[in-house]
Amino acid sequence: MAPQKQPNTQRPDDTALTPVATYSARGNQTIVRKSNDLIQNAMYSLTLSQQKLMLHIFAMIKPSDTELPRYEMSIYEFLKLCGVDPHNGSMYKQVKKNIEDIANAKVQWIRLAGTQKITMFRWLSSATIDEGTGKIVLTLDQSLKPHLIQLKEFYTTMNITYTLPMKSQYSIKIYELCKSYQNLYLEKKKKGEPLVWSIETLKKQVDCNASNWAHVRRTVLDKAKSEINGKTDILFDYAVYEKDRQRVIAISVTIEPVDKQVADQKLNEITKLRSKRLRKKTTALEVAETGTLDDDPNILTLDYVSVPETTIPYSYGATPDLMAQELGVKAELDKLALVLTPEELDAVHVLIDAMVRMAGAPSDKMIDGGNAVFFQTVNNVIDNCKGLRRWFEGVAGRYAAKVIPTARTKRAPMPYLYKSIMNDLEDYRLYVAGIGVEELREEDAESAAHQAPPVPDLLEADFVEAEPDAVPAQLTPDDAATKKTMIAALEKFSDYENLKARLSGGQQEALEDIVQMTAYFCRRNVKGKDDGMIEGKANMQFVGSLNRVIARYGDLSPLFEALAVTMDYDTYWKELMKNPRIKNPKLVFQTEVEKALLMPAAVLGEFRARRGQDPLGAPVRDKDVDWLKAFEEV
Repeated sequence: MAPQKQPNTQRPDDTALTPVATYSARGNQTIVRKSNDLIQNAMYSLTLSQQKLMLHIFAMIKPSDTELPRYEMSIYEFLKLCGVDPHNGSMYKQVKKNIEDIANAKVQWIRLAGTQKITMFRWLSSATIDEGTGKIVLTLDQSLKPHLIQLKEFYTTMNITYTLPMKSQYSIKIYELCKSYQNLYLEKKKKGEPLVWSIETLKKQVDCNASNWAHVRRTVLDKAKSEINGKTDILFDYAVYEKDRQRVIAISVTIEPVDKQVADQKLNEITKLRSKRLRKKTTALEVAETGTLDDDPNILTLDYVSVPETTIPYSYGATPDLMAQELGVKAELDKLALVLTPEELDAVHVLIDAMVRMAGAPSDKMIDGGNAVFFQTVNNVIDNCKGLRRWFEGVAGRYAAKVIPTARTKRAPMPYLYKSIMNDLEDYRLYVAGIGVEELREEDAESAAHQAPPVPDLLEADFVEAEPDAVPAQLTPDDAATKKTMIAALEKFSDYENLKARLSGGQQEALEDIVQMTAYFCRRNVKGKDDGMIEGKANMQFVGSLNRVIARYGDLSPLFEALAVTMDYDTYWKELMKNPRIKNPKLVFQTEVEKALLMPAAVLGEFRARRGQDPLGAPVRDKDVDWLKAFEEV
């Protein structure tokens, strides 16, 4: 008889048995313990924000842990720790990029002190993103376990709060080295012996490729000395110890402890400074030494401070009371009460109640208990307008007079109200500028009656062929069949030659590229994958927007003129090139054109305000508005 087969039993997934440590449960834990080997003998390269992220993960390890847990945090928490604004869109793309950057960092090595052994490791062994719950789970490389878990001797303890204000990646490394060598320094000091660091070894430890002493002194040591002495619990100094002719090959260092009372005072100052920086979030950011925003220490803010200009965390969608309170802060109700009528102020409160419900409304895009679509939209308004007060002030009259009374007549008033609010949040520029949507619609209707036939919803309507030899009143899908035909149509609908004659040389150059870019957007994705495509010939989202401009003004000249003047190459490109925060000016140009094509009313509103007249020649009704601030975008 053949032997009976044993039942197939699968081993449980090891990751399922590994404990999970959450960032929220860490609380105020800011103490990190690392082996001296990991600090002194590991050769690795991480950016400033990556170093700070790893320190925060290490702070989640408890002294009682016997295994490296899996580390769970929300997407919001992760992006904040990476130094990225979690409300600026493309969140999952940003998360994946930051994880990949850390996971794909060049291979790291740890040399065990007193041995000939070196161990290869990477920071992360795996990462899981749950888009349903908005959670991230990170697993550290197991090679790190003996350097982080159950440390009994030859390890360093430090409070990572001291590292938060540091702007140089070298400062964090030098601080860690100082903390790991501090006891040795004090022992040598008693014996009257110096603590000597080799310059070549130091360069490897901090990943500095400088070829000369002056660079090491200025970029690494002096910067670290300034930040460590000003912000931490130790005082660091150095002096040249040994030279080979003119080449410095070693330095002697001093690492003196700071009085505990002084150290505690520095901790309190750092906490207060972080809150103050958050309040100034909308001002220009100071770029770190690396020259990238990702490494800007001012973005790394772990605490949420309730002030008008700060964006609202997604988690507030799960806390209606906090959400209502926060919307009141963003609206600056005390200031609105001074300029609105009682009826308009009541409308604002109705809007806030509705927005609270929208924030937590279930959808397939929930992050941390909040409706991601709603938060992305409302936070965009907050970012660009330094709060919601100007938006509420702009919409209050319309909602008090028309929208809310109309909603009350509906069988399902809330969906109607939700749709109105989302549309008006997306068109926030109109309200910030003091231009009422109803006014614009009335103007559109009046203008269209004189200049062009009424325009149906072009995303759904059929297109009527023009009479032979007649100029069509609208762009059609066939106009966008090829780039060449689209350019010809755009030139025809903009009185191109006459328009060019009115512009300067730099504006003419801008106009040519704007027309080219417009043609690209109107016919991009010719394979028809875009939902806005019709028969693979046209992107009707852009064509429809342009047709609404034609319906109001008769052609596209006002829009193209506004864009060409705004993006005058004699000034526009110079400003882009001078900005150290802009790596790809061409992409900025493309993005600005795309936004302008989708929101032409905002572009024309801004342009007419600066010119002091309507493109059609009508006087401007707008009050004094700081247009630069109203439309300022980072």
